[in-house]
Amino acid sequence: MFIPDEILDEIRSKADLVELVSQQTPVKKSGKDYWACCPFHKEKTPSFKIDPQKQLYYCFGCKKCGNVFHYVQELVNTDFLGAAQWLANRYGIYIPENSATSKQEQDRRKTWQENCMKLLNDAANWFQANLSKPEAAPAVNYLNSRGLDQESIRKFKLGYSLDSWDATITWAEKLGYTQDMLTATGLTTKKDEPNAKPYDRFRGRLIFPISDELGRVVGFSARLLDPEAKVAKYVNSPETEFFQKGKLLYGLHFARQAFKTAGKALICEGQLDVIACHRAGLTHAVAAQGTAFTDFHAKILKRSTEHVTLAFDADTAGQKATLRTTALLHEQGINVSIATLPEGDDPDGIFRKGGQQALTAILDQTYPAIPFIFESSKKIYQIDKPDELSKVVRQLLEVIQPFPDLIVRAGPCKWLAQQLNLPERLIMDELATMDASARKQAMPSAGPTPIQATPQPSQRRPFLPPFAIPQVGESTLQALLELILQSKSLAENLAQNEEVGPLIPDTPLGNAINLVLAHADQDEWDLAQQAILNSDLIADPTIAKIFSTPAFVNFSPESTDDDAQRNFKEAKQLVAFQDCVNKLILEEINRQLAELKTKLVASTSKEEVQVLQDETLQLITRKQSLQASAGR
Repeated sequence: MFIPDEILDEIRSKADLVELVSQQTPVKKSGKDYWACCPFHKEKTPSFKIDPQKQLYYCFGCKKCGNVFHYVQELVNTDFLGAAQWLANRYGIYIPENSATSKQEQDRRKTWQENCMKLLNDAANWFQANLSKPEAAPAVNYLNSRGLDQESIRKFKLGYSLDSWDATITWAEKLGYTQDMLTATGLTTKKDEPNAKPYDRFRGRLIFPISDELGRVVGFSARLLDPEAKVAKYVNSPETEFFQKGKLLYGLHFARQAFKTAGKALICEGQLDVIACHRAGLTHAVAAQGTAFTDFHAKILKRSTEHVTLAFDADTAGQKATLRTTALLHEQGINVSIATLPEGDDPDGIFRKGGQQALTAILDQTYPAIPFIFESSKKIYQIDKPDELSKVVRQLLEVIQPFPDLIVRAGPCKWLAQQLNLPERLIMDELATMDASARKQAMPSAGPTPIQATPQPSQRRPFLPPFAIPQVGESTLQALLELILQSKSLAENLAQNEEVGPLIPDTPLGNAINLVLAHADQDEWDLAQQAILNSDLIADPTIAKIFSTPAFVNFSPESTDDDAQRNFKEAKQLVAFQDCVNKLILEEINRQLAELKTKLVASTSKEEVQVLQDETLQLITRKQSLQASAGR
């Protein structure tokens, strides 16, 4: 079976590795990544890291890694095609029955899609070229009235669709494009009548080409130029295989790199607002395309930034959009701030009146979303009236509830209770009631079926424990944990040691070591001690004993020792660390030697005996070398 590339791309764009893993085990955010207990082997503390931007995972315990397809392959014991089909079913993606057609047919399909994409790009260039024609005067006058300069017109490829029923059709056919392509790309339409002929969708309008995140034109938004006309102000491309407005953010291909520089994304309401922001140097501005902000938009932003500023109109519609968008962004764990725009104004209008300085000054003045929404609610409701106070609380909780992290929720709930002089418990109880109601509503439509980690009987593989080695001495692991807790460099050294990593057992001490290594790899080593103290591991007597010793009670990562003392201490730590590492490796070598001895006794083949003897000799040589370095 052959699954087309465009379907695999759609699966990649819709699938969320964090969400998939959270179906199996609790997932917690730390820094820019997410952490969980590994779904592939038993452990008590998280060593499974997920990179949400790259959609990749890596386990520091069992060393499994990969993308969303690899994850499903491993978890449900299937091949790549099986994983793709499973993900397609989960996310409602249709894989045509003819996916098993010949490679020749797939190549033909790919060529047709490439030609359609070329048509869209050529159409954008043609629309832009039309601006130089005399009949485009209404569009040119409008652009001048909005203060659009030639550089912005060129950058965003603004254009004009001729006021004709077939100008686009005639132009396209001269270049060899077919009517099927014009229909598939949404450039033409027709009435729902028998024998109806197609005609140009965009006629006599200002054209805004819409690009995907790679900068490829996938559709158009066309603005009315005659204010007296009794038709829609905007006409957008219809939903096609190339244009899905719920997945597109206007200006994203320009803004993505700027997210890193600005440290956030700026969301506006319209295309002209985005263009105005970019002209003012605020190149991290984007806008939802022809639809309300969606959860898919939030996921797109989540992969590039942790912070978003909303710059919506101050009218009633803008306030509703602010509430809804904030909730969707909070659901992805994104921090939201609000820019307060003057009533009746928008970024485009501010820029035209006051220029870059005025727009930058207003958009730099932002407020955290929850306090902003609270103050806005107080302007609508009278909080001294119980029924209206309840509405304020409810409105705030509707944007707090989507936070996936219960601890993150607690902060704004406490803040809200203080602002209203209410018991914090009352706010938390109301939030719990909302959670219960949401779960009850979700029950009839059970939603996606959780991943079944247990394969079918016919597929089941022999069970092998993730760490099939004898338990190493507790004293060695205890010493190793103490050393990596006291030395960041040693922790980083051990995290990079691919030979020793798999030898750390799945015991409380082993899990504590893996937790420190995970933090070291994330450049958060100084948080490792507190992470252990906050976990169930601290209930283990050996670990509790480590943290109760004077060395740890008084320990601080910021050492005040002088250089001589520090160097002497580090040298002693390094010797002790290497000794622990050697003991772990020696333990594994002894296990392998015992296994080879058993095989030698059972072997009847001279060739096999020779191979086993060679392996035994290599291990003995390695063992002697390690023992010599340890001074034994």
